[in-house]
Amino acid sequence: MHQEPRGIGSERRLLADDVFRRIADEIVAEKLNDGRILRDHELAQRLNVSRTPVREALMRLERIGLVEIEPSRFTRVTAVDEDTVRHHRELAGYMAGVAAHMAMPRLNDAELVHALELVDAVAGALDDPLAASRARHALFHFLSRHSGNPAHHALMADAEIALTRVLGRGPLRRVAAEVQRAECAELRTAIVTRDAERVERLIRVLHGIP
Repeated sequence: MHQEPRGIGSERRLLADDVFRRIADEIVAEKLNDGRILRDHELAQRLNVSRTPVREALMRLERIGLVEIEPSRFTRVTAVDEDTVRHHRELAGYMAGVAAHMAMPRLNDAELVHALELVDAVAGALDDPLAASRARHALFHFLSRHSGNPAHHALMADAEIALTRVLGRGPLRRVAAEVQRAECAELRTAIVTRDAERVERLIRVLHGIP
């Protein structure tokens, strides 16, 4: 029975991951804009890969809502509308809140200081929606990575791409920046005291969840 040389499967996964990230990054940056028809042979040629990793990447992108696939008809970039933003904001608030809750008792002193720096970065970026989205992503990714729960972090990894795309299009909430800075200051205090329940609640507030 023929066996693949050791490492071939791993190399294929790495290639598929790379293709996935490259296409996802182009969608997030709107180089592939909403409604854009995607053809696997064109993507494969441009990315200098075979169609197989492109097809795998497109199916993975469909699972996180960046593309929609109608078999034998089309594959296209999904559109972002008000409902999409509302759904993603809610998802982000709950997922990030849970990750932060788990992280609070597990952060060492240096990690806690870094978390505070990331909160300050969010507060400082509120006048620029894209910069604020990236700052929130950095904060919540850090807290997820230090949640002590690899399963939760793995689930968030792909979801974060879709959240960054959707929530980076405009302000997270129609609330004055000064109000949001005050909320960040309150979040900072809650992190200092490692009040996990308060941190989770404040992160939801930042996403417009009562």
